[in-house]
Amino acid sequence: MPKALDPEILRNSELFQNQPPEVLSRLVEEGQLEEFGPGQLIVRQGDPGDKLYIVAEGVVEIVAMPSDGSDATTVAYLGQGEVIGELALLTGSPRSASVRSPEHAALVAIDGPTFVQQLGSLPALARNLCVVLAKRLETTTLKVPSAPTKQLQGNLRFFDLATVMQTLIGSHQTGVLSVRQADGERRSKIAEILFLKGNIARAKFRHLIGDDAVFQLFQTQIEGEFSFTGKNMPEDEVQVDITMPAISLLMESVRLQDELPVLKERLADPNRVFRQKASQLSWDDPDNVELAASVWARLKKGASLAELENDIPRCSYSVYKTVHILLSAGQIE
Repeated sequence: MPKALDPEILRNSELFQNQPPEVLSRLVEEGQLEEFGPGQLIVRQGDPGDKLYIVAEGVVEIVAMPSDGSDATTVAYLGQGEVIGELALLTGSPRSASVRSPEHAALVAIDGPTFVQQLGSLPALARNLCVVLAKRLETTTLKVPSAPTKQLQGNLRFFDLATVMQTLIGSHQTGVLSVRQADGERRSKIAEILFLKGNIARAKFRHLIGDDAVFQLFQTQIEGEFSFTGKNMPEDEVQVDITMPAISLLMESVRLQDELPVLKERLADPNRVFRQKASQLSWDDPDNVELAASVWARLKKGASLAELENDIPRCSYSVYKTVHILLSAGQIE
C-alpha cells in the first residue's frame, strides 16, 4: 500500500459507519489507497465490476454514455465516504457508468473476492449492507429524502456548477453550498445557496438575493472553489426567497447564461453611457415593469451598463435585456 490507511476513513461511509472497530480494521488491512489526478479515469463504463471504491478524499464525477451513442453526460458528483460499485460486485454486472477524478481524489479500493469473502466472515458487515440497500430501495420507491450528510468540495475549474447543484437537488440534500473566490492571499465567500430537502430555499450572490442571485452565479466567470455542507434544519425556521422549483430555477439559469452573450454582443460596449430619449417610459410587460422603471429612473442622469449592473439588484441578463428593449424602442439613446 502507498501509505497506511486510517480505519476511520471508512466511518464516513454509509455502508460502514455502524461497523465495529475490528471490522473497519480488517477491511483497511485488505484495502488499498489509490490516488488520481485531474481528469484521470477511475473506472470505465462497461468494464467488469471487480472492485469496490470508497471516496476518502476529494470528489469524483460519474459520467454516463447513453445507449443511443450521444455525448457522454455528467450525472452526479460523489464526495467523501460515498461508495462506488457495491452492486456490481453483488450482481456481477458491468460498470453502468464511468468514474473520473475532476481534480484530485483518493479512494480506498477493495477487490471483489476480498469484499465477498468479508461479507461471509463478518456478519455485521453483511447485515449493514442489507440495511443500506433496503434504505436505498425505500428511498427510490417512496421518494423519501435521503439523509443530509453529503459533503462536496472542489475547484470550479474542474467542476460543472450546474451538475453539482443537480446532484444536491436529486439526492434531496439539506445544507449550504458556498462559493469562494480569490481575494489577494485569501478566499472570500461571494455566494451562498441554502438547500432544503433538495429544493433551493434561499440564495445570495454579492449584492443579489433570491432567484437573481442564482441566475447571476451562472452569468459570472468565477475562478474559485465551492463547498457543500449537509445540515439538519427545521423547515418552519427557513425564510424562503426563491420563487421557482429547484429544477426549473436551474434550467432557467442555464438558459439565461446561454442568451446573455447574444445581448452583450448587440450592446457591445459595457461602458457606453445611455440616457433617456423619450419624455416618459412606455413598457408593456407587467412582470418586469418595476425593473424597467428602475433602469429608466437611473438613466435620467445617464449610466453605463456596468453602472446599472452595480446599482440595480437584478442579474446581468435582466439589466441587459431591459436596456436592449428600451434602445430598440427608441426610448433611450
